[in-house]
Amino acid sequence: MVKLLTKSDLNCFFKLLNEIDDEFSPSLSSRVTLDEYTLKLLTHATVFGIFQQEYLVGAIAVYMNDLESGVGYCPFIGVSFKNRKQGLSQKLLDTAISNLKDDCFKILRLTVKKDSGAFFLYKKNGFHIVNKFTYSDTNVEGYEMELKLS
Repeated sequence: MVKLLTKSDLNCFFKLLNEIDDEFSPSLSSRVTLDEYTLKLLTHATVFGIFQQEYLVGAIAVYMNDLESGVGYCPFIGVSFKNRKQGLSQKLLDTAISNLKDDCFKILRLTVKKDSGAFFLYKKNGFHIVNKFTYSDTNVEGYEMELKLS
């Protein structure tokens, strides 16, 4: 079941980010300080998570604070390695999209590494590439993508 995370979930969210850090290319920790990033997301974004027993196994963060423009931004989605191939990323993305629509958002934007698993998830869900780029100080190619919600 998908749950809205709060600051009381800080430790388990940090643990998940730390566990999957190297799954991102470039790694999250090469771009941000993980403990500060965890707190920033829980403070300023809407974060949904999936627990199995008492362990957080997946999460998605969405900035849903620009009601005027109606544009949301997803800086993070991730599922622990041993819990992949269970449709958890799809559940998380569906929850985020549903909440954005409920709040009358028009567009969801994000960036993703070219040809990653997340890229194919987004493509399958109707996201379109709006720009290509290279991550700073790397040779890693990425896409800016968006999904029209209305």
